[in-house]
Parts: sequence; C-alpha cells; structure tokens
Amino acid sequence: MDLREDFELLETLFVELDPLQDGFVGVLIEVHRSEDQYVLLETAPATGNRLLAFSSKHKELVYETLNRALGRLRC
Repeated sequence: MDLREDFELLETLFVELDPLQDGFVGVLIEVHRSEDQYVLLETAPATGNRLLAFSSKHKELVYETLNRALGRLRC
C-alpha cells in the first residue's frame, strides 16, 4: 500500500494482550479501502512492527481474515 494514496479507514481495533504470555501488550488492527483494494493491517503498537499485511479486491475475504485473526488473538 502506497502511503501517498488516498484511503478510507473502515475499521480500527486495539486488542490488549498479556505481555508475559504473548510477548507484547497488544495489537492494532486496521481495515482500509484503497481504490479497488481492501487492506488488513496488524501492527504491534509498541514497536511499530507489521505483523500482518493482507489485501484483496474482495471485502468479504478481508473481513473473514480479520475474524480469524481476532479468534487467534483471543485464544
């Protein structure tokens, strides 16, 4: 995703985690729409490390991936 592009932020979530158990305090999850692409980004806010970057032209596929990522983080 080119940061100079216009994009629309569709979802933003912060999932708090236990740093002793998970290794970091939380994960920032964002869903963007950029032209004809939907983008799912998962970032560790303390370090800025990108944990997941997924894009697709299909909105349903991006939201299915989001639901799976949330299920993985909450287990």
